[in-house]
Amino acid sequence: MAEKTARVSRAEQKRRTRAALVYAARGLFVAQGYTATTADAVARAAHVSRATFYLHFRSKAEIVVELMRAVEPEVVASYEQLTLVEPTSSATERWLREHAALWRRHRMEFTAMEQALTNEEPVAEEWFALYGRLADAMATITDRLVARGLTAERARARVIALVMTIERAFYVSVVRDRPAFFEAIVPEIADALAHALRGDPAHSA
Repeated sequence: MAEKTARVSRAEQKRRTRAALVYAARGLFVAQGYTATTADAVARAAHVSRATFYLHFRSKAEIVVELMRAVEPEVVASYEQLTLVEPTSSATERWLREHAALWRRHRMEFTAMEQALTNEEPVAEEWFALYGRLADAMATITDRLVARGLTAERARARVIALVMTIERAFYVSVVRDRPAFFEAIVPEIADALAHALRGDPAHSA
């Protein structure tokens, strides 16, 4: 029994150390930027050694990937909700504003992701894989486009293009805090979404 308790204790300690490293990195990424943050700095902020950092992560990019995976269920759930939205511009605009609230809640995570995206291939791979998973979550929209004449490949590309438009626009307008830009582009994106929800293949994404 004592041996089993010790094993559980070591596992819990490992989990806590890993969580501390992620928490420390998240704060440093926001405070000084992803590029300026080193593994040594993350280790110091988490009160562990550099060697301990590398027991848990091969690089700081892996921490960003972990942050992305932690946020992903909420992002996927949001896009799944979009498939149930009435296909009107007013309804899709309401969804966009609710989705923007998600971006505000996770502003720190999205900031780190964006900064790492241009420098770290694992982050880029995870980001683009996420687009594919979001398209999977909106398969009903793809099916509507196919039913209206688009090939499956083009329909999926249309859905991914819409997701990329939303995510890029929200980084610029929400994370970078450009409210006037946000108000200008939301109605335009809402219109494109409404067409996609109706399965309109003639509308340009």
